[in-house]
Amino acid sequence: MIDKVVHQLRQTRLFSALQRDDLEAVAELAYKERYPRGTLVFSQGQPGGAGYLLIDGQLRVLRVNSDGIRREIDRPEPGEFFGESSLLAGEPHNATAEVNEDAQLLIIEKSDFDLLLADRPWILKDLRVSREVEERRRAPHFDWQEPEEVVVFVLRKHPAILVRRLILPGLLLLLILAAHFYVGSTALPALILGGVLSAVPLLLVAYYLADQLNDKYILTNKRVIHDEQIFLIRRSRVGARLNSIQSIQHVQEGVLARTFDFGDLLIETAGEPGGQVAFRQIPHPVEVQSQILRQRDRQAARVRAEERAAIYDALHRRLGPGEAETLAVEPVGDPGNGPDGGGPGWPSELLAPLRVVRYFFPALRHEEGDTITWRKHWVALLGPIARPTAAIAVVTLLVAWFLSRDGHTASLLLSYGIVLMFLVPWWLWVFEDWQNEIYQVTSSRIIDIEQRPFGLREERREASLGMIQNVNLTVPGLIGRVLGYGTVTIETAGAGPFTFDYVKNPESVQAEIFRRVESFDENERHKRARRRRDELLDWFTVYDQMRHPDEERGGGPMPAPPSRRESRSDVSSSS
Repeated sequence: MIDKVVHQLRQTRLFSALQRDDLEAVAELAYKERYPRGTLVFSQGQPGGAGYLLIDGQLRVLRVNSDGIRREIDRPEPGEFFGESSLLAGEPHNATAEVNEDAQLLIIEKSDFDLLLADRPWILKDLRVSREVEERRRAPHFDWQEPEEVVVFVLRKHPAILVRRLILPGLLLLLILAAHFYVGSTALPALILGGVLSAVPLLLVAYYLADQLNDKYILTNKRVIHDEQIFLIRRSRVGARLNSIQSIQHVQEGVLARTFDFGDLLIETAGEPGGQVAFRQIPHPVEVQSQILRQRDRQAARVRAEERAAIYDALHRRLGPGEAETLAVEPVGDPGNGPDGGGPGWPSELLAPLRVVRYFFPALRHEEGDTITWRKHWVALLGPIARPTAAIAVVTLLVAWFLSRDGHTASLLLSYGIVLMFLVPWWLWVFEDWQNEIYQVTSSRIIDIEQRPFGLREERREASLGMIQNVNLTVPGLIGRVLGYGTVTIETAGAGPFTFDYVKNPESVQAEIFRRVESFDENERHKRARRRRDELLDWFTVYDQMRHPDEERGGGPMPAPPSRRESRSDVSSSS
């Protein structure tokens, strides 16, 4: 059995260069499965988790494009291996494999294959992987990626840009070295002066190199992202979903850009303001533009394929013999909100200290049910509350100093109490004002609430998650990175931007909003598909009633529609 599987694997391009013992190790992972005619091996858009080798039978590979047109694109022959990108890169399937004649397949699960590669890493070097899959497999993984999100490419600015920026500091360094050799002095002051002068162009070179490496342009199967880090000064990440892209403008200026083939891509979305993700001075911009549009079309095609598959399933259940005539609609449940606090039965006097602590030390991120609430970082409180805190501290120290000199204790304490009657409310006002500005995201909406202290006034802005186009973040310098705070800007179509200032861990906030938007869009697509299926089934039900009127009335003839005169008389008699 193993020898036969080894022989079958050796005939494929992917495994043809493996050694005998490595082939045997791969063969031990494989298992056979038989598929009857009409079944699906996998569907377009389904997460990839295996590779397949056709042993016998016949398959056809079908793809739905972004216009909803379904075409046959391939017919694997017996002995042919397919699903390479799913096995090695974990990419979702971009087509559907349907069994045309009863088929037997050899299946290798990705999870098992990954364990084998961890044990025998040299196998990966001997695999004959296609260039496209190899690029996907070597693409880095980022902590903000979603579970089914795959990086297509990571680009940096063209090397010619770096060379152009290094010309000036390189010339300065050469001039300094030439001047040093011309003077020819080996005295310590001259050497120190030369080292100090040389440090300036060397620091510029280091800065330009770091800036080149830290400026990344990323395309995944779900979005485009510009991730920029300006040394220790600033960090920003601008992103847009593929389905929000309206157009891509290609700009290539100058002889140098045309000679070395680099330029700008301005990716326009419906977000406000600006609604643009810019890929600046990237190599081969036309090819990159084609890849972005191809990924956008793939995503649109996946949605259309899922809708067609759902319609097919509904019609099969409706028209198939012995099946129910109506569709079961999946309930969209609300997880609800759990109780907060100690629950019934806890004495209120025991909860009072807990409430005080919770008031003065509120959570910067709080999750309750399907709602996540963020408050501004403590850094945003330091500036406004510094003045009332300093005033209270100064007054307290002065009173303590006067009391230590055996002054008029009663009058001092009375004056101190009167002053605190003004300073403490000021301090509480500032604290309450900081605490009452919150940002929320639910399963369907994004909310920005700004409430004046003690309920005097409240401003509340809301927008549907479906309106979100871009989600960008900015980390302000070294202090922001050390303390872990930043700004997240959510651009929407029509509702204006939402700015979440001073939020803790802005990377996780951005990732959470992207996840919620993706889940919301998926849910909305399912709702629209269900409505369309229900409408289609209503058409078929009425069609069946028109074709079989006797069955509808239990065998009797259908009554003729009433005449206009009869209808008028019925109306007049009823009135």
